[in-house]
Amino acid sequence: MRRIFIPAFAFLALSTAVASADTFQLSGAGSLTGVMSDLIRRFPAGTDTIAPPEFGPSGLMRQKIEAGAPADLFTSADMAHARALVAGRAERMVIHFTRNQLCALARPAIGLTPANMLDRLLDPAVRIATSTPGADPGGDYAWAVFARAEALHPGARAALEAKAQPLVGGGAKTPLLVPGKGAVEGVFLADRADVMLGYCSSGEPVRREIPALVNVPLPAGLAVGPAYGMVLLNAKPVTLRFAAFVMSETGQSVLRAYGFDPVALAEQPAPVPGVFVQRRGLTARLLAPDRLAALPPFTQKITPSHGDKASELTGPLLWDVLAAAGAIDPAKPAEQVRLTVRVTGADGYTAVIALAELSPEFAGHPVLLATTLNGTALPPGSLRLVVPGEKRGGRSVRDVVRIDVD
Repeated sequence: MRRIFIPAFAFLALSTAVASADTFQLSGAGSLTGVMSDLIRRFPAGTDTIAPPEFGPSGLMRQKIEAGAPADLFTSADMAHARALVAGRAERMVIHFTRNQLCALARPAIGLTPANMLDRLLDPAVRIATSTPGADPGGDYAWAVFARAEALHPGARAALEAKAQPLVGGGAKTPLLVPGKGAVEGVFLADRADVMLGYCSSGEPVRREIPALVNVPLPAGLAVGPAYGMVLLNAKPVTLRFAAFVMSETGQSVLRAYGFDPVALAEQPAPVPGVFVQRRGLTARLLAPDRLAALPPFTQKITPSHGDKASELTGPLLWDVLAAAGAIDPAKPAEQVRLTVRVTGADGYTAVIALAELSPEFAGHPVLLATTLNGTALPPGSLRLVVPGEKRGGRSVRDVVRIDVD
């Protein structure tokens, strides 16, 4: 009898291919909300279902998992909470997947710079806010900064710990200061502090809401280097694939784009232009700009309801894009009445269209993916979904990066 040798990696690929579809649940640190949500949008899930991710202070999220909350992957803002989840559990593993830096988000009136930071923080008139130590690594890192300050200025540690206010990151103990606003935004909008110590990556989104604030990096003498840990809580194929996606060049580049310091990226790769198209259960495709340009163009004239000048947008019909990607079969009209098309922009904005709206066998609406505006090509990564005849334009998705057929 002849033996057949199957390499280990081939066996893994085979077992993954024949595995039944799974649901993937991510639980992560609040500072990862934006980047992990983006990574989930970009992840080629195949036949698997991605549950809405859950974010919060790492310590509290770890406690929820320990109490039985469902999770397949945990992304912590430190290594300690990640390692706590694998203690005594040989089937689990921790991966260090990125780093961050600490900054001081401050009101401009206090004149904060890296050079004068310790002096300004020690000023009795300057109010300091932090996250909550123990519950949130952001608070632990702030207290580590206070410990480093002691070496530069004896007595600084006690003074800073005494005046620091843990106003966020404590769960029910630190409710939102301004309902409807972000936790850190509320610190400043409610006038509770002049300086907030936190992650550099988290400061920029706050500044978009409160532009007057400044986000100042800590000087070398005070800086600590937050290390983020990812815990694989099981060996489900979708868990392994998503972890690999985070560590891939694509995943690490997305982390960098959100202000993190990737640990597995040799250099910044050139962005891959085009649009990612996937139908559940089929192979995903990336349609490059030249492939989109080869499709028949269609032009729509859009007149805004508020009286602005009309615009002409040109590009292939969304129906033709789906057909070119192999996501639909034009010869099967029966299936077209039960499928939907979900179009997602780079900012996460999503619009859903029934496939029958696009099909020439049914409504045949000329919905297009615009590549030019008034005769000028849109910049790379700026594809725009155009749905004609809409009164509010709510389905006009800008900077389209992904199309899913379900």
